[in-house]
Amino acid sequence: MTRLRSVLTAAALAVGLATLSGCSGNASVKGSVRVDGQPMDNGTITFMPDAAGGQRVSAEIRNGTYELPRDRGPAAGKCRVEIFWNKKTGKQVEVRGDTGNKIDETQQALPAKYNRETTLSVDLSSGSNTKDFELTTR
Repeated sequence: MTRLRSVLTAAALAVGLATLSGCSGNASVKGSVRVDGQPMDNGTITFMPDAAGGQRVSAEIRNGTYELPRDRGPAAGKCRVEIFWNKKTGKQVEVRGDTGNKIDETQQALPAKYNRETTLSVDLSSGSNTKDFELTTR
């Protein structure tokens, strides 16, 4: 019985340490992204934790919404946010290396302050989070 108690105590201690070290400190996050008052049709949102060792995680934005469940979510805490919107230009361009096939041309439609030079940040709790973004093209 003493050996079993020692094993259970060690297991409980390991779970406690994992929790304190952030192994289970991921957040789930969902929300909406609007551009000039309209839902963003498609794009990408990336969360980059400020804490050392935090991994970048991304989600697709579809019809103005995104969602990252906890098992794929960012670490809880402060995160920088990048949002990209490759909007269709209305032109067709040839696929590189595949002559004769064309695809819709796209270009980044958001200012750099929302992506490459982001000024966006959020504070995420370890539970469920809803973070909405209202962006402008100016």
